[in-house]
Amino acid sequence: MQAWNKISRMPAPAIKKMQDELLRKMLNEELAVRHPYYRTLFKDNNLDPAEIRGVEDLNKLPFTAKEDMLPREDDLRNPKKFVLEVPAAGEKKEKKKGLALFGKKDKGPDIDDYKLHTLYFSAGRTAKPVPFEYTHYDLNNLKEAGRRAFDILELTRDDTLINAFTYAPNAFFWQMFYSTIDIGSTALQTGGGKVLGMEKILKAMDNLEAPVFVCAPGYTLFALQTLDFFGFSAEELERIVLGIDYIPMEVVEKTKKLMTAVGAKDQKVQRMYFVSEAKSGWAECKPDYGYHTNPDHVLIEIVDPVSGAVLGEGEKGEVVVTHLDARGTVLLRCKTGDIATGGLVTEPCPNCKRTVPRIMGDIERKSMYYEMQGKEGPVHFNGNHLRKIMMAREDVLLWYVELNRDQSEDTLKVVLKGVSGTDEAALINSLEPELQNEFKLPVTIETSTLDAVANKIGLEKYITEQVIFDNRNH
Repeated sequence: MQAWNKISRMPAPAIKKMQDELLRKMLNEELAVRHPYYRTLFKDNNLDPAEIRGVEDLNKLPFTAKEDMLPREDDLRNPKKFVLEVPAAGEKKEKKKGLALFGKKDKGPDIDDYKLHTLYFSAGRTAKPVPFEYTHYDLNNLKEAGRRAFDILELTRDDTLINAFTYAPNAFFWQMFYSTIDIGSTALQTGGGKVLGMEKILKAMDNLEAPVFVCAPGYTLFALQTLDFFGFSAEELERIVLGIDYIPMEVVEKTKKLMTAVGAKDQKVQRMYFVSEAKSGWAECKPDYGYHTNPDHVLIEIVDPVSGAVLGEGEKGEVVVTHLDARGTVLLRCKTGDIATGGLVTEPCPNCKRTVPRIMGDIERKSMYYEMQGKEGPVHFNGNHLRKIMMAREDVLLWYVELNRDQSEDTLKVVLKGVSGTDEAALINSLEPELQNEFKLPVTIETSTLDAVANKIGLEKYITEQVIFDNRNH
């Protein structure tokens, strides 16, 4: 990765030229030479990487799916096929005419850059966790991505920070960890509810008078809504950084209101989008201004999730990742299953003026699009939309939904716990017809205890809560 002050202000044509060169370098000097999976794919499909001259030629190459990377019953080492092989001792690259990338002399591969340092996994929210190998080279890139995100968020060493991301072998927690270490800020790495638990996290925020709280959105809302119950103060709280899970703008606005309600000093809310396949995460300078990507690290395409056609600027589609500067696990045109509702834009950010490509809108999970059966035929049910509605409500504390089949018709059963003092009977009477009208499916709503709902969704067990349960027999 290059100097951020240069990359972040580089004009769009210069960014494209840089990405074209990095892509050619990755394809011809890494993937075609030492990547078991893509080397075989190129050969079996008579594909010549040298014919890929730039980003516009990427559509000549097939997509990679998460399923391609998982261990198999007959091949438990299948994920290793996506890891660059360590160069042989003394290996040298063929000398090429012309200037080296960014004017730097290419001295050939450094063997240490390719050796396994640590292993992280995808969150496994909708499929089996996918392993990602990080070398020392990749960890340096992860740290650089963290530095850039903190620059975009305007976080400095003077900020005391509570990191409430769940402790786990994934890049989400560790990018935040390395970011705080790098800038030298006072930070408590709580490990989230799974490690420290809600009461101790809130107590730490109170005792440290921490102005910055970093957490997944659902857990954040629960924390703010139960702060009075635990008897702690948020008077010094100024900023919340939300990440890992689905964060529509409605949740940002609700978080601001809750910060006001608990007496926070300021009500600044920002978002981060973490992508396991990208081996890093990106930040917004201001909500709804787009996640500012690192174009010298990862190339982003937005494609039609069905046809795979590359879409134009600002068009809703699936996020596809190609590594431009990575070692360890390296991916080419990997479909993430994430849907960017505002697509990708390359115009400068109107707020911070940075020129890097930005991923816009809400990030929905394709796996939460369900085909259901209604009385009059198929119904397209967007579970992301239900999450947006439920998370935005000020009278709902915790909830989940079951997708059930009643003879030939599918139904929604919502189980919830209202905020303390809520008339739950009145809540059901108003919410039930609203959801039924919205989703064109039969809806029933039940209330339950806090412990029952919290245990069901894994509030203090999983990386993020699991709120949709498909009980239908397929």
